[in-house]
Order: sequence, then structure tokens, then C-alpha cells
Amino acid sequence: MSIVITPPAILLSEPDADLVRALAADVASSDGVMPLNESARLALGGYAHLRSHWLARESGPIGSSGRSLLGYAHWDGREQTVQIMVAPDARRRGIGTALARAVVGHTSLARASNENAPIPESLMWWAFGSQPPAQGFAASLGLRPVRGLLVMSMTLPCEVSRAAGLPEGLRLDSYRSDDLDRLVEVNHAAFEQHPEQGAMTAADALARMSQDWFDPAGLLVARDDAGRIVGFHWTKIETVAGTRRGEVYVLGVHPDWEHRGVGRALLDAGILHMQDRGAQAIDLYVEAGNPRVVHMYQSSGFQVTSTDTAYARVPAEADQEQN
Repeated sequence: MSIVITPPAILLSEPDADLVRALAADVASSDGVMPLNESARLALGGYAHLRSHWLARESGPIGSSGRSLLGYAHWDGREQTVQIMVAPDARRRGIGTALARAVVGHTSLARASNENAPIPESLMWWAFGSQPPAQGFAASLGLRPVRGLLVMSMTLPCEVSRAAGLPEGLRLDSYRSDDLDRLVEVNHAAFEQHPEQGAMTAADALARMSQDWFDPAGLLVARDDAGRIVGFHWTKIETVAGTRRGEVYVLGVHPDWEHRGVGRALLDAGILHMQDRGAQAIDLYVEAGNPRVVHMYQSSGFQVTSTDTAYARVPAEADQEQN
């Protein structure tokens, strides 16, 4: 049977969303890494802004065995990023390439009728875990690595000083519902140069706060004498494959308070919080191109365990300069 790529959908039906979640779980089990990031997984549930979804199925009557889901593509128009996954037993059949061409045809920089349109330089294609098949797929599309995201982990328990505190004039507290606007403001200021995290809106934050794992007590904040948030450590704890794992979900400090020990104090407080609540390990994600922050995490006991890579089409002149 031939492969059918569905037209782009801005909202998936619940049955199709469940199929995508099941496919993601199968791919994660096979490859050892989740093929979709949290933002893409949230978009499956209907929370989506400037998103499109494509499904790859075998042709056949609806309801027949030939309608199984073989692949999926997700495009985030706000961040101009693409994520693609293909069922482990359906690879090397051109499904990933077909999905990629469908995404390219959909973008505003290419005509939908031109299947051979060049890939826009603005699109970034994420490969989680940076495994050889993903590297080969990116190369087949003429893409080069342009960004790295380090996955760092530490096992618990660990030695963290409970005496280490915030600078004078600041106090540690937990998030309150009336902190939302200030939280978003500090996040934007702290991550102004970060294409994803810096774009977080109040709606984005609320969507994450609606998840089962969210605990307001685990969103630690540093307040000044006026009660305003100047930094925060948003922690996350989930049970994964029988292990209770914590995550440094977001750690941000307002630029006015940088280089004054606020980030380190919030990091230590978050580690202790997760350790006290039974976490057996902690993970985090950090830009490979931010050595200062990477060093802070390494000095706290985190080690690099894998790397996520973003690929893009490099302009010819830039490619020549690299060579």
C-alpha cells in the first residue's frame, strides 16, 4: 500500500491525538528518547497557537488495518520549528522525507504546489538524542546542526548546603496565583535571547500549571522587600519508568539581579525541595552555547547525559565560510 500524508490540521481529533501519543511512546521505547518535546505534546491536547499537524498513514479504507499511523510531523509557526517521528518498523520507506516535504510546502516561504521547493532557512528541525538515523535524515535534507541543547542529570541524594541563602534583601517563597504576570515578565527578561523560553506567555504558563505534575509549592521564587519576584526555580517531579525524577524545569533570574548568587541559591533550594519530596534523580536542559550556566550546573553535580540538536539549511555563503 502507498503512504498517505494528511492535509495540515490545526487541531487533531482526540482519537488521532491518542494515536500520536501512542506512536511517540513506541518511538521512545525503541529509541530511548522521547521524539516530541513538551510543547508539541501539549499541542496534541488542543492547546495550540500557530501549530499544524500532519499524519502519515498507509492508504486503505477507514477502519481497516491499512489505516495505522506510521508517522507524524509537528510545525510550530511561532518558533519556526519542526519535529518529525516515524514508527520504528516503518522507517527507510521515505515517510520522514514525505512528511518533511509536506511541512515545507505548508510554510509561507514556499508554495504548497511545489513539492521540490527548497527548505526555508528559517526552519529549525529538532532531533532529540542526536542519534545517527536522525543525523542521516538531516543530512539527506541538506541540513546542518545549528544549535545544541544539553541534557544534564544528577542522582540523589546529594550534598547541598541548607545554609546557603539568597542575597540580603531577598527571601525565598512559593508561587501564588497573583504572581502570574510578574512571573511571565521576569521569564521574558531572563530569557530574552532564548527563542522558545523567552516567548512564554501567560497562557503558556497556565497550560503547564494545568498539568497533573504541577505543584505551586515547587515553583520557588525569590522576592525583594516589596514582594516582587526577581527570580524563580520552577521544579517538576514525575515518575518515569518506575523512577521518581525531578527536573529543573525553568530557572530564571531578572537581569538586574544577575551575578549576585540568586541563581545558585534558587538552584540549591530547588534541589533540596525535590530531594525532600522523594526524587531519585534530577534532569535539566541547557543551551550548549552558554558555558557559564553549564559550568554552574556541573559544579553542582550535574553531568551531560545526551544532546538534542537543531538542524537548519545553512546559506551557501555561510557554508563556504565554515569550510
